Amino acid sequence: MSYTGHTPDPVAATRGCPAGVPIVMLAHQPKAAKLTLDSVPRVDLILSGHTHGGQIFPLHIPVWLGNAFFAGLYHPRPETYVYVSRGLRFYGAPARFFSYPQYTSVFLHPAT
Repeated sequence: MSYTGHTPDPVAATRGCPAGVPIVMLAHQPKAAKLTLDSVPRVDLILSGHTHGGQIFPLHIPVWLGNAFFAGLYHPRPETYVYVSRGLRFYGAPARFFSYPQYTSVFLHPAT
């Protein structure tokens, strides 16, 4: 999950965020979303991708087992949502089988 000099550091990323201001994290891999939840006390939204929704059945099973978040919307703690997009493209073989492509638009609005 890391390359030399490119290790996710959610603690450093959120250091200095003022209280009361929403924190939105972008995490390429859902594993980084899990790392964020395990190490940062407050984050409101984590947007992720990378899994391709498994891309090809039944090869999605190890992807599903290897990630805390696979595809879709999760609410792992009361103040936090995690969204994992299936994405539009594919990895390796140019095909999808029982895993549809997905374009996601996210609109953020102030709390009422």
